[in-house]
Amino acid sequence: MNDLVSWLAEKVIDLLGGLLAFLTSSMFISPDVTVLPQVQSIADKGSLVVNACFILAIIAVGIATMVGDSVEMRYDIKELIPRLVVGFVLSTFAVPLTAVLIDIANALTMSMTGTSAPTTEAVNFVQVRIASAMTDQSAALLTAIIGLLIVVLMFMLAGSWLVRIGVLIVLAGVAPVALACYATLWTQGAAQLWWRTILGCLATPILQAVAFSAGINLLTDPESNLPILLGLPGSDTVNLMLVIIVLWVTIKIPSMMGRHVTGRGSPKIGGILLRAVFIQGVTRHLPLGGLGRTAMRGGR
Repeated sequence: MNDLVSWLAEKVIDLLGGLLAFLTSSMFISPDVTVLPQVQSIADKGSLVVNACFILAIIAVGIATMVGDSVEMRYDIKELIPRLVVGFVLSTFAVPLTAVLIDIANALTMSMTGTSAPTTEAVNFVQVRIASAMTDQSAALLTAIIGLLIVVLMFMLAGSWLVRIGVLIVLAGVAPVALACYATLWTQGAAQLWWRTILGCLATPILQAVAFSAGINLLTDPESNLPILLGLPGSDTVNLMLVIIVLWVTIKIPSMMGRHVTGRGSPKIGGILLRAVFIQGVTRHLPLGGLGRTAMRGGR
C-alpha cells in the first residue's frame, strides 16, 4: 500500500510538471482576437449583411414618408431614424470598439494583479508541499488524493481559459450584426445581450486574476502566510487544502458571471430559511403538530 501511494504521489508531481505547458503566466489576460483573420472575415461578412439591411431600411423609410399621411406613422418614422443612425455607427465601429474593450480589461487586470499571474509559483508550491507531506506515512494517502484533486482543478482552470477565448472570438466576429440590432426596438434586446456577454467575458479574467493571485500570494508569502493569520496549525496538508479552496473559487467565477449575464439568479437561501423557521414556529403551537405542518406545506 505504501508503494502504491508513493507511485501515485510521483505521478501527481509529474502531472503538475506537465501543467506548466498549459498554465501560462498570461492566462488571465484576454488576447486581442480582433486581429485574427477568421474574426475579420466573419465581421466583414456581417458588415455586408448589415449594410444591405440598412439600405433596405432607408428605402422603406423614404417610401413610408412619401406615402404616409397619418400622424402616428410620421411619429414612428421620426423615432426610427435616430435608431438607424445609432445602429449604423455602432455597427461600423464594432470591431475597433471590441479591441478597445479588451485593452481596457487587460489594463485593469495588470493594474490590480501585476503583469503576470503566479501560476508557476502555485505549481511549484504544490509540488514542494506534496513531496514534503509524503514523508509522513500517516497522511501520505490523503496528500496524494489532495494533490490529484489539485491537478484536476488546474486542468479545469486551463479549460475555462480556452472556453473564454473561444467565446470572445465569437463575440468579436458577430459584433457588427449585434450592435446593428440597436436600429429597431424589437431587436434591441440582442444588442443588450451582446453587451452583457462581452462585459461578463472580459470581467471574468479580472476577478479570476484577483482571486487566484491574492490566494496564492497569501500562501507563498512568508510574511503574510494565510494559515498563520488564521491561527491554523502549520502543515503541508493544510496548505494544500487551501490551494484547493483558491482554485475552486477561481473556477466558480465564470459560472457566477454566466448567471449574471443570462439573468438566471440562484434561489435566495436566506428567504427559504426564514420561511422554514416561521412555518416551524407557527405549526409548533397547532394541535396535531405533524398534521398541521403537512397542511401548511401542502398550502405552499
